[in-house]
Amino acid sequence: MKLASFWHSGRIHNLGALCLASWLENGFEVDLYAFEPPENVPDGVTVKDAEPVLSAAYVDRLKPILHAHRAGPQSIANFSDLFRIRMMELDLGLWLDTDILLFRPFDVDSSKPFFAWEDSHRIGSPVFYLPKDSPMIADYNRVYDDPDLMPHWLGWRRRVLKPLVWRLQGKAFSPRDLGITIYGNDAFTQLAKTHGLTKYALGTKPFYIWNGKETERFYDPAEPSRIDEDPEVLGLHVHHKINIHRRPPEGSLFARALARYEHRLPADIVWEDAV
Repeated sequence: MKLASFWHSGRIHNLGALCLASWLENGFEVDLYAFEPPENVPDGVTVKDAEPVLSAAYVDRLKPILHAHRAGPQSIANFSDLFRIRMMELDLGLWLDTDILLFRPFDVDSSKPFFAWEDSHRIGSPVFYLPKDSPMIADYNRVYDDPDLMPHWLGWRRRVLKPLVWRLQGKAFSPRDLGITIYGNDAFTQLAKTHGLTKYALGTKPFYIWNGKETERFYDPAEPSRIDEDPEVLGLHVHHKINIHRRPPEGSLFARALARYEHRLPADIVWEDAV
């Protein structure tokens, strides 16, 4: 199955370029959707226009109001959650976040959902696929058509109580003020439960053997675990970003990945020297 992701515009960071290179090296076709052609993209990645999939107008519609200081990064994060579901409806492939580093190839049955638990209670959004007839897609279509993009799957506290309190306090708000994951991890988990799809979820090991702050081990030259050699670990979501433009220290998993995939990187990529 083809892999696909989204990058709004501008230069892809070096870690992201390395992740894209790992997809290619493991035999996948790769499409990267963007509103402007990004720089630092490995040869072999096909850059495609994101507008026909989901209009850039949604980015502005997804800005929080009460927490306006979060507007830039949160709008893009929320947009990418909506974008990947529209991508599923159009049968454009398996979604991977651009910070998923792959260690080995794997197969996906296009007739079944493909995702994994990122911890004990949430399904991860960084690796995600739905068949185009999935009932979850119909849930998202209700959101695309809603003037406020209000997700109907939120629990009573976030969908009813919080907005009521804000209204009584005279505060302007949008649904995005209810949290950065309302269209992503939280939504995927709730809807998968609603539609009986959690039975398809992989465990944490294939992509989230380290999660959150644990992913700082990726940069540590003293880290003894060699998860990249475990056949059950397909890849790693490198959640925490540390010195992602700096040449990694010898002995780290980052350094091993760079040695393995560097020949796939753009010829003009620039790494900062280690301090």
